[in-house]
Amino acid sequence: AECKAIGVATAIYALPGGNADSWLMLRELNAIGWQAFGVLELTALPSLLEEHWLPALEAADIIIVGGGNTGYLSHWLFASGLAAHLPRLLASKVYLGVSAGSMVLTHSLNVSREVLARTGVYYDDEYDEAAPLNAGSDRTLGLVDFVIRPHLNSDYFPAATLATFAVSATKVPVPLYAFDDQSAIKVVDGAVEVISEGDWHRFEK
Repeated sequence: AECKAIGVATAIYALPGGNADSWLMLRELNAIGWQAFGVLELTALPSLLEEHWLPALEAADIIIVGGGNTGYLSHWLFASGLAAHLPRLLASKVYLGVSAGSMVLTHSLNVSREVLARTGVYYDDEYDEAAPLNAGSDRTLGLVDFVIRPHLNSDYFPAATLATFAVSATKVPVPLYAFDDQSAIKVVDGAVEVISEGDWHRFEK
């Protein structure tokens, strides 16, 4: 009740039924009971003056970036200009990422290089998730020195298993955290803490 929050739902638009899901996500976030709750739509920012949207971010206590299509979120995170400001903003604010929203802050994303070279589409073959053509990216902010693979053992991502992520871990030069939907990771001033009521595993580099 004492905090101001900004919600970003952009990633979910690239999923089937994403528009309806975005309403649900934002409604649930608003229902938490913030002192103030605003929405930042990344796809709109390139057409706006920075002075029209940046002050709201600077006034917020927490930036909440929801899940959805990771490659699409990566694309708009940088195309919108938000990525350029986040490192400075997060020196004094909380960033809460859900699924894709957490993955874009880490060391790297998984993309099939074969599919990218052949089609130009950023495709994550571990989640069977393709970003829209000409609106995908595998860039991250690299603000933490590890990789996150969410939705461990979930019904809706059948390949999200420990066996799959064990192979994923061999492809990256940093630790990889595999989390189920009852797990989170907290990073404060470089100190890493896993908070979980479910299953998770850390694969060393």
